[in-house]
Amino acid sequence: MCGICGFVSLNGNESISKNCLSAMNNVMQHRGPDDEGTYFDCPIGENSFSVGLGHRRLSIIDLSVQGHQPMSNEDGSVWIVYNGEVYNFIELKDFLIKKGHKFKSHTDTEVIIHLYEEKGKECVNYLRGMFAFAIWDTKKKILFAARDRLGIKPFYYYYDSDKLVFASEVKSILKSGKVQPQVNKEVIDAYLTFGYVPAPQTMFSDIIKLQPGYMLTYEQGKLSVEQYWDINGIEQSQDKGEEYYLEQFRGLLGDCVKMRLISDVPLGVFLSGGIDSSTVVGLMSRMSPEKQVKTFCVGYKDKQSSELEYARIVAKYFNTEHHEFYLEPADFYSFIPKLVWHLDEPVVEAAAIPLYFISKLAHEYVTVLLSGEGADELFAGYYIYKKMEMIESYRRLPSWIRKNFSDPLLINSIVSDKKKKMFRHYLNLPLEERYLGVSVELTPEIKSQLYDPEFSLEYGNLKLPYEYLSPYYRRISHKDALTKMLYIDTKVWLPDDLLIKADKMSMATSVELRVPFLDYKLVEFAMSVPSKYKMHNSTTKYLLKKSVKSLLPKEIIHRKKKGFPVPINAWFKGDFSEKAAAVLMDGKSLKRGIFRSDNIAKLIKTHKQGKEDYSRLLFSLIMLEFWHNIFIDNPV
Repeated sequence: MCGICGFVSLNGNESISKNCLSAMNNVMQHRGPDDEGTYFDCPIGENSFSVGLGHRRLSIIDLSVQGHQPMSNEDGSVWIVYNGEVYNFIELKDFLIKKGHKFKSHTDTEVIIHLYEEKGKECVNYLRGMFAFAIWDTKKKILFAARDRLGIKPFYYYYDSDKLVFASEVKSILKSGKVQPQVNKEVIDAYLTFGYVPAPQTMFSDIIKLQPGYMLTYEQGKLSVEQYWDINGIEQSQDKGEEYYLEQFRGLLGDCVKMRLISDVPLGVFLSGGIDSSTVVGLMSRMSPEKQVKTFCVGYKDKQSSELEYARIVAKYFNTEHHEFYLEPADFYSFIPKLVWHLDEPVVEAAAIPLYFISKLAHEYVTVLLSGEGADELFAGYYIYKKMEMIESYRRLPSWIRKNFSDPLLINSIVSDKKKKMFRHYLNLPLEERYLGVSVELTPEIKSQLYDPEFSLEYGNLKLPYEYLSPYYRRISHKDALTKMLYIDTKVWLPDDLLIKADKMSMATSVELRVPFLDYKLVEFAMSVPSKYKMHNSTTKYLLKKSVKSLLPKEIIHRKKKGFPVPINAWFKGDFSEKAAAVLMDGKSLKRGIFRSDNIAKLIKTHKQGKEDYSRLLFSLIMLEFWHNIFIDNPV
């Protein structure tokens, strides 16, 4: 697990220097504290051409110096910088040895080099794991790069006709000195809607995210980006019965966990107390009964939000070496600037902060953590899916029946006025416009009240939120509603929010995070499973719960889902309200011309009085302001 960066420059006068390459590399030291390396080439007589590759290493497999990167093949004609883990590298290595390739290390990095020699860009189709890499082919003068199928590892880039600059983190690209940080105002409305900027755009103008399952080639100033994998073409199989899917799932998940135990350094599990991470703990305990699994959990003094109780049940049940961390409100708020710096662009994910602190604690004991990320998106774990299906059923009723429902059952008396408005708004929209992802909770009305009139006129409705998702909906137009929602969340919310959070926060503490539920073979299997085995009647994640019934304590299987909550609702009613006002009502913030100061003040007051829960919105505004301050006002 590492950090990578590099460039190809076709203009000798504008070439990135060795010193800049080192600066690009060193700003990501947290991603790889164990080793660093650079490759720089500006052939004599070719002043109009130069290339550089940088790498920071966190040693996981083959801890020797033989794992040093950038790494080349035998004759130095192919060079690679690589971030990730390929779990099937041993079988790939055997295949390549039989083809006559010679190896000098025991790393998966070298496997990718020789696989590229053997298969060209088709090499990505053979890799099972998480990865982002760039290969410089000195003979063809081509830079080839790829990102794993689910987007577990990040890859950003900037390009024009003279150069391509890439890195694991945006701040590394900025260190090149060739890219000036500018606000991409066209995506601010999307950011407030989704809580993140949907790929391929970022909050920076001209800096792009390579999307999951995509690869790129840069040759003679021309960039080619193409998709090599997707799950939209996988059809649900003819129903083979519940027992068949249970058996297939158990076997496949077991394989996925077992593959992720390959390591030359200590491993542990991030244990939230939910069914997903508890399943990983249970399977690890079964696979290595002679070893005591190390588990890590974060909690709060607010017991309604804390999941420590459930994590302790699992830890005791499997006799793990259990470690806990209590997060205080002061620690949470003071970390926000550092959070923004590590994330590179604002992501409204309050759980990122506790994940950082628990990763920091884990670093004292292990170098690799496993987590249950991805199970909700594959097997329908979020309650919003049930709400949306209820709306689908309601919309299918004849109009004369719907008129008799003044307040449908899905809007009950205990729901806040904001939620009621949101669901009534949903009733009038088809799924493609209504379901924008699991994290969306703001109506256009609320957002429009925030914007400065001039900003709203220029940027407020430049691109409607559902238009970002329409290409995905078109790919699966023939699927049922649940499958559409799971696909949207797997393609957008998962990589642009959850996995960015997971990667950036774990790597900030030099810890590798592995996610067995997001093995692409398990993802393809999940897509083929009929929807009724994912959400059965009122039971979410039905297949998973049924399959681990004999593995986990019953308290865990039947507990109410919390989703790794952070009590920011309560915190923004206390000291956070004054801190929010100080940041958002600051003169520098107001001069940006994006938001109306009177309505922001009203939001803060309404939340503090407990009339509505605007904690997520306030957090998103604070994240955006800190991002401006760090990357635009005071660039790295």
